[in-house]
Amino acid sequence: MASILVVDDDADIRTLIEAVLETAGYEVALAADGKEALNKLKRRSYDLVVLDIMMPGMSGYEVLEQIRAMPSRASTPVIVVTAKHDPTGVMREQKGGALDHLAKPFLPEELEEVVARALDANQEGSDERRRVLQTEAEIYGSMNDLFDDARSDDDRKKR
Repeated sequence: MASILVVDDDADIRTLIEAVLETAGYEVALAADGKEALNKLKRRSYDLVVLDIMMPGMSGYEVLEQIRAMPSRASTPVIVVTAKHDPTGVMREQKGGALDHLAKPFLPEELEEVVARALDANQEGSDERRRVLQTEAEIYGSMNDLFDDARSDDDRKKR
């Protein structure tokens, strides 16, 4: 049975993720913030970390950076599950070593799929998923730029 550490400052989200993952047959540990997560990771290894980005005190970006700096945990797969879904953030997650990104709100089936994919991924699959994540972020960013340009053109025409 795979062990998963869920890190989120929102108790309701932690409980929801825990319920979905336990129902899917995983062993789940919880952390309410980055400091608690890092303390748990120092004491034992997990097969996967599910990490929120927007947390008080220490952001998920900082937690991810610290996980990657721990020699014994540096290769632990990390999935980001967050309401912060912007191209810059997704790129930062990817560059920091996150394997995947799931935007809140999500369906339980989406969470199960992302977790299963992360746990089943070999290094080649992990690298491919990171490339896909980077490409998606670049496309999303380009679409936002086009939208902003079109809106600026509309504003200029109205004047």
